[in-house]
Amino acid sequence: MKDKQKKMTLQQFGPWLQEKAGAEYRSEKDRTVCVTSIDHVEPGCFAALYAVNTVDGLVVVELAESFTSEAAAWEALANNDETYPPVLFDDWVNHQYLTDKTARVERFEL
Repeated sequence: MKDKQKKMTLQQFGPWLQEKAGAEYRSEKDRTVCVTSIDHVEPGCFAALYAVNTVDGLVVVELAESFTSEAAAWEALANNDETYPPVLFDDWVNHQYLTDKTARVERFEL
């Protein structure tokens, strides 16, 4: 019988993202906030996101914009800027690009 996969916790999220993507993180009262370089998909830019506990499990919330500096990303987190809808960690981790340094984005002009 396979061991049940261990669930990610709020306390583990920041150190995990730091290890996998080089993110900076801060533990706040009810969430872990993170900023990481997305140079591999958008040169010179940073992503901002946070994780919170819910009754359904840990969710990840990414800010809708990318930022040209770490300071701007931290400020956007502090200001609760616009976000994408929350995603359960187990779903988010399978679709995110932050930890995959080989990910590439191709832009389309419409």
